[in-house]
Amino acid sequence: MLCRVADSLFWMSRYTERAENIVRLVDVTHQTLLESENSSEEVGYQHWKPLLRSLGDEALFDSLYKERSSYNVTEFLTFNSDNPSSVYSCIAAARENARMIRDQISSEMWETLNKLYLYVKRADANQVCSEINFGFFQAIKESTLLFQGIIESTFPHELGFEYIVCGRQIERADKTCRILDTKTYMARGDKQVDETLEAAQLAAILRGCSGFEAFQHDFSAEVDPLLIKRFLLLSRTFPRSTLHCVQRLQGAMHAISGCPTSHYSNESERLTGKLVAKLNYSTAADLEGTKGDKLIKEIEDDLADIASEMSKQYMGGGIYDPAAELTEV
Repeated sequence: MLCRVADSLFWMSRYTERAENIVRLVDVTHQTLLESENSSEEVGYQHWKPLLRSLGDEALFDSLYKERSSYNVTEFLTFNSDNPSSVYSCIAAARENARMIRDQISSEMWETLNKLYLYVKRADANQVCSEINFGFFQAIKESTLLFQGIIESTFPHELGFEYIVCGRQIERADKTCRILDTKTYMARGDKQVDETLEAAQLAAILRGCSGFEAFQHDFSAEVDPLLIKRFLLLSRTFPRSTLHCVQRLQGAMHAISGCPTSHYSNESERLTGKLVAKLNYSTAADLEGTKGDKLIKEIEDDLADIASEMSKQYMGGGIYDPAAELTEV
């Protein structure tokens, strides 16, 4: 397989997954704001601030907007083409990668992604951001899930498919960690604990990962920060838990190289195996307090190193994010 084809499949998948995660976070944050008794713009921004920090976008937001408001954050995360991680930028980048390998993917994949791109591009940004159009966010989530289903049903489960799995699982594991990060930033800003607000924030974290019902199924208990961390990092069955994602990533990487998972044939496989072991042997005590925050940061760094090494091994260079330079498609 050509390096450019592998690269486009990897990024098409990763950007689609990123768009879904961002829109999921925007949707859940707005729903949490509706539960807040104080709906002023200043209070609204305080709900967004931990999310911007966990995504690493706070400085970029401040450079693009003079006013810190819920409206501006929604526009920044959803439509702003100057933000390479906005929903629009991610879908545009995914479509561009799909366009470059259009002869390699199914017509259903291209049509679904192109339709989603046109839907977001033609949306009334002012109406979505000011009136909080939940139907708009739901439509994007459904389209990205449909796209994943079409890949499973129409794309040959051969080498190229494994690159798609790698892109999806790296992005999903990273976003699960960053969603957990939001709770850390929330706690740092709290002068006193509001139990009702904290319960809403914890529920929002689970809903942001579509894990609220699965969490209740596993624990049948009141939402607790440590249990949520354990569930989202170490669950072996929940498909968005970090451990589950990294195990799927390991399987796909070894399917590409043909090397058994008991060994490794390149640096990206070695780092992935090391991360799987780290998560497999983590205990509840490792997730508490600052130790847990440190573990999450280490996982984020490990995932970045894995993506970089994988790019060097199979895609002919260091990690390169096309969305960073995407201005208009």
